[in-house]
Amino acid sequence: MEEKRYSPSGTLALGILSITLPVIGIITGILALIFANKSIKVTEDTEASKALYLAGRVCGIIGLCYQAFIIIYFIFIITMILAMPGYY
Repeated sequence: MEEKRYSPSGTLALGILSITLPVIGIITGILALIFANKSIKVTEDTEASKALYLAGRVCGIIGLCYQAFIIIYFIFIITMILAMPGYY
């Protein structure tokens, strides 16, 4: 049975969305990684489409790291606000 290939430009678009969208970027980054990894294994396309899959995977990784830093930053800010004297 042949595995499903995903669109190279769609994978790249998901990777780019993971960088630009604040919270939804986590979901699109994970999808970009999954689609790119599955498609790179089964594709026998040209080098251009493999480059798009690779670019989508890299953008997905960068987007996930960016989203993790944003979440850590918000947790830090919330704990600093709650630790201020006279807040409660």
